[in-house]
Amino acid sequence: MTNKLLKIDRIEEVFGIKIKDPLIWLSAVIHKSWIFYYKKHDVPNNERLEFLGDSVLQLITSQYLFEKYPHLTEGELSLLRANLVKRERLGKIASNLKLDKIINMSPNLDERGKITVLGDSLEALIGALYLDQGIEKTKEFVLEFILKDEDKYLKKENFKDPKTLLQEIFQAKYKKLPLYKLSEVSGPPHKRKFRVEVYLDDKKIGEGIGNSKQEAEFNAALQAIRNLEK
Repeated sequence: MTNKLLKIDRIEEVFGIKIKDPLIWLSAVIHKSWIFYYKKHDVPNNERLEFLGDSVLQLITSQYLFEKYPHLTEGELSLLRANLVKRERLGKIASNLKLDKIINMSPNLDERGKITVLGDSLEALIGALYLDQGIEKTKEFVLEFILKDEDKYLKKENFKDPKTLLQEIFQAKYKKLPLYKLSEVSGPPHKRKFRVEVYLDDKKIGEGIGNSKQEAEFNAALQAIRNLEK
């Protein structure tokens, strides 16, 4: 079964490597939707490697943006990173790399579901690449396929403000919308300060202060994105 599930030649071609440990990559290419569909519960899925790959991708992207944009604040860097590594974009990159020929997933997925699975699985493959080949080879891949021409991408309408991006994250992960609550208004009429909190169900995940309610919501969403990335 291993040879059937693990397309070693395709993986080595996409990543430009010679695989050292096939078992690492076997875990990376099996999505849980495939396991549920075929009821093959004696094989691993790629969720643990997705967790690792997400962290590795965040680190490489953070260092890249930190060095390239020394004038940006922490919040601005967080927003840039969130846009670059959001699930939809990773899914489209994975689709362009034809990773659907590598990843074992349910054949019943619609196009949107397929993009989501490919985005998750790209992170798992990055985790496998890191474990099997090391950080430098992983950085080469991320820079070439995920961060290449990022400035052109960020100039397009694809770049999302924090509220829009947070809404997309909520809908993708939790199937619900963030809840904004105005918690405080202070200062004289000509110089108001607004404090807004944003919630996931009953859990506060961010807050922001601004000279308008809209600005406070913007800052609250930005903090929430940073907190969800931790």
